[in-house]
Amino acid sequence: MRHVTIRDVAKLAGVGIATASRALNNRGEVSPATRKRVLEAAQKLGYVPNSLARGLLSGKTKKIGVIITTILNPFYANLVSGIESILVSRGYNLILYNSNEDPKKEKEAILSLIGQRVDGIILAPIEYESQNVKYLCENQIPFVLVARRTADENTNYVVCDDFLVGKMATEHLIERGYRKIFFLNSWRNSSAKLRLEGYKTALREAGLLINPKLIYSLHPNSDLKAIIENIFSMKTRPTAIFCFCDSIAVEVMKILKNMKLRIPDDVAIVGCDNLDYTELLNPSLTTIDISKYDMGVKAAEALLEILNTENAEKHLFQKVFTPKLVVREST
Repeated sequence: MRHVTIRDVAKLAGVGIATASRALNNRGEVSPATRKRVLEAAQKLGYVPNSLARGLLSGKTKKIGVIITTILNPFYANLVSGIESILVSRGYNLILYNSNEDPKKEKEAILSLIGQRVDGIILAPIEYESQNVKYLCENQIPFVLVARRTADENTNYVVCDDFLVGKMATEHLIERGYRKIFFLNSWRNSSAKLRLEGYKTALREAGLLINPKLIYSLHPNSDLKAIIENIFSMKTRPTAIFCFCDSIAVEVMKILKNMKLRIPDDVAIVGCDNLDYTELLNPSLTTIDISKYDMGVKAAEALLEILNTENAEKHLFQKVFTPKLVVREST
C-alpha cells in the first residue's frame, strides 16, 4: 500500500490541506467539528504525520494511553492501578482501552490514542508476532510493553519471567509427586509461549515424557467444561492441572467439584497471578505471584523516563520480574 498523505486525510474529511494541517497540529482557527472530522479521517486512514510524531515525543499533552485485554480481568485491574498511581502523581491523565484479545480492536485503540495526541502508550500486546507493535516502532511512537512482550528484542518492556513461571509451577507439582500434569495454556501471546517452554523443560529435567494430549491452548471461545470433561474421560487422566492464570484455575475448580472430584486428593491445581480472592477459596489456590501491581508501576515509570530522556530510542528499558511460588491447599 502507498504511504497515506495529508492530502488523503483532507479529501476524506472534506477540507483543504491547510485546514487539515491546522487541525492535526492543533493550530489556527479550526472549529471543533472540523477538527474532529479531520482527526477521525486521519485515524481511519492510519495517518501519522512527522509533526505529530514529534509532538508525541515532546510530551506536551500530559495524556498516556493504556491498552490491555480487559479491565474485567482482576490481573489487569491490579496492573492498571499500578500504572495510574504513577501517572496521577506526575500530573498525567490515563486513557484506557480494552482490546478483548482482538488485534483489530488493538489497532483501532492505537489509532484512536494517536488521534488524541497522547504522549505515549503502555500496551499489553495480544500477539507475539505483533504487526501493531511494529506499527508503533515504524511511526516512532513512544511506548512500553507490559505483562507481555513480542518477538522484537528492540522494544521497551516490563514483564515477569514467564519461562520461570511455567518451570516453577511444573516443578512444584513434580516435587509433590504428580506426574500426569495437564497444562491449560493461553494462546498467541509471549506469556503462553514462554510458560509452555518452562513447562516442557521441567518435565524433561525430571525425566518425564511430554504428552501433547496434556497440553491445550485456550481460545477466547473455548468450551472449558467440555475440555475438562474430555481430558478426564481419557484412560490416563491427569493427576494435576497447571492453569495459565488464576481466572482459568477458578473455573476449572468449579467444574471439577461438579464432577465430584476432590482437590487436591483426586487432582491438584496450580494457577498464576496470585489474585486476592484465591487465598479465600476452598481449597485455597496454589499460585504464582508475578508482581502485577509493581509491573504497572515500573511500566509507567519507564514510559515517563523515556519521554523525558534525549535520544531515548538509543536506550532500551527492559525489566523482568522474578515470579514467586505461593503454596496453598490446592496442591
